Amino acid sequence: MRNSAFVQYLDIANVLKTELKSVKQKIFKEKNTNLEQQKCIEALKIQLKNQQIIESERDQFKQELENLRQQKEESASRINVEEYVNQIQELKDQAIEKDGTVKMVQDLYYMRSTEFTDEIQSLKNEKQALEKEKADLCSKVNFQADSISQLTFQLQDLNHELHLVSFQNQQRPTQNRHYNNRRGGRYR
Repeated sequence: MRNSAFVQYLDIANVLKTELKSVKQKIFKEKNTNLEQQKCIEALKIQLKNQQIIESERDQFKQELENLRQQKEESASRINVEEYVNQIQELKDQAIEKDGTVKMVQDLYYMRSTEFTDEIQSLKNEKQALEKEKADLCSKVNFQADSISQLTFQLQDLNHELHLVSFQNQQRPTQNRHYNNRRGGRYR
């Protein structure tokens, strides 16, 4: 009976160790996922910087166009002015189109960063839950280890008592020879 309880405690300890390994693997996997997400965020930051450079170049281009337009108006004849006005209008349309592209990239960056922020928070919450579960499992393992120690000490005490009783029983038949003969008993 006592051996089966001891074996049961060992089985429970093994199950808890297995669960602890599983929790550690989940935490490692979550760390890897976080690293991948950080790489995506860095890539989006680089894209945003590129878009800001494009915006800066666009603004510079607009300024150059405006300067060219003023120079052309001053030096060109009336016939060429209409052609230049058309070219300027085309360039303005292109600038508006690029503005739309920049705004779209900024909106996409904002949406992705919001998604990552939400996902990172979710992963942090899950990580905290896993760490709490790990702590609970560790405390259970420690409790089971203490229980196993106590059972081991009890088993040693019982073995010692059994040895003493066995030793006493070996001594007893010679001391109670007459008593056993009167009662119809036999020597042991």
